[in-house]
Parts: sequence; C-alpha cells; structure tokens
Amino acid sequence: MSLLVPGLLATSVLFASGIRQFNAFKKGEVRDATSLLLGIAGCALSVFLVVQGLGDNGGRPTTGLMGTLLGALLLLIVLGSSFKHPVNALLIGVAPLTGLFTLITSVMGPVSSQLNPLNFETALHVATSIVAYGAIAYAGTLAISLSWQHAKLKERPLSPLIAALPPLDAMEHLFLRTVQTAWLVLTVALLTGVFYVEDFWAQHLAHKTALSVIAWCGMALALWQHFKEGGVTGTMRKTAIAAAALLCIGYLGSKAILEFIL
Repeated sequence: MSLLVPGLLATSVLFASGIRQFNAFKKGEVRDATSLLLGIAGCALSVFLVVQGLGDNGGRPTTGLMGTLLGALLLLIVLGSSFKHPVNALLIGVAPLTGLFTLITSVMGPVSSQLNPLNFETALHVATSIVAYGAIAYAGTLAISLSWQHAKLKERPLSPLIAALPPLDAMEHLFLRTVQTAWLVLTVALLTGVFYVEDFWAQHLAHKTALSVIAWCGMALALWQHFKEGGVTGTMRKTAIAAAALLCIGYLGSKAILEFIL
C-alpha cells in the first residue's frame, strides 16, 4: 500500500494544527479547539502511517518512520497534558515537526524489500529503543528549559519571552509526564532486548546497554524524588538532564566512533 496519500494527509493536518495554534497564540489565546482536534487527528494518522510503513518495510524502521513514531509520542504527551494544563502553545513546534517526518515517510518508499522481515519481538525492541531515546532526550530538554525558566522568573521585570511561555506549573506537569513515559518505554526496550536480541556482543550493544541501564536508573531516581519530595525539584531536573546526556553519549557517540573512526 502506498504511503503517499495518508502521509500527505497527516502532514497537512499537522501543519494546519501548528498554524492554527500559532495564530491563536498571536491573539493572546492559550487554547484553540480546532488546533487541538487537528492535533488529535494528526496523531492518529501518524500512528496509522507508522504501522502501515513498518508492515510494508518488513518491520524495519526508517528515519521517517521512527521520527514519525517519536513525534506521535510527543504529540500524545502534549495533547494529554493540554486538557488540564495550558501547554497548547507547544503544538506550534511539535505538530509541524511531526508533519515533517510524515512528509519524509510519504515520499520515501520501503527501503528493505529485499531483506527478510524482522520478527515482531525484534521490531518491538528497535521501535521502543528509538522512542525511549527520543523521549528521554525530550525530558532532558524540558528539564533544561524548566531550569532556565525558574532562573528567569526571579528577574524583574519579566522578559516578553518568559511571559509568552506556558505557566511554570503546566511545564512541570508536562515534564513529569514525559519522564514517566520515557521510563516506561525504556523499561520495555530493555526487557525486549534481554529476551530477544540474538548476538549481544557482536552487535556492539554492551556499552549501549550499560548506559541505557544507567539512564533507566536515572529516570527511576527522578520519579522517586518526585514521589518523596512532591513537585518537580531542582535535583529531579538535574537527574533527568544527566540521564539524557548519558543516553546521547551512548547512542550518538558510539555511532560516530563506529562510522568515522573504526
């Protein structure tokens, strides 16, 4: 089945969601019902695109498919949080970014049609590993943003940029939900890796697994700090940043060494 039509439809809906929310933002409106509905539709279309694309590609992920899957996850977090907290302004960035990946997916067909398809367990491990990486990186980015927002809120007068951002408690709620999601997805990725990866040493997975386990512990520690202290503390933010940094080193650093040095 061609991914062109559902991919272009998803792209159009997601860009429309971001544009609608941007226009509402310029008018000083926090929420826009049409943008929210378009975001929900775009998220559903993105998930459909990923499922169909993986099926056409023998279960093997591509850059477009994994970017779309990660974007759908971030959309789901933002949309879910927006019902209680005014974080809708984040759709201005998240929706078009996801739309960019759906566009890439729609114009690029299957790349592994000549290869044997991956079994479900291996495909699940690959997908959850990439989504976990993105979710933890997103949590780390939110933690840096929150730390900066905390510092700037102490200054007087407030800068226009700070005044335009979602309220601090809404951003903290979004950060907490992201950390919870990242920890759960990384748990699934590690469990599926333990049971279904065939050749642990030959696939250069030892150092990645070690850093992933440390990152998992970091996310768990951050959640424990929230449970113990209540709210989002400075220590929790620093822990999330450290976990994200370790995972980035584990995946991007090792990939660069293997490709450009060894």
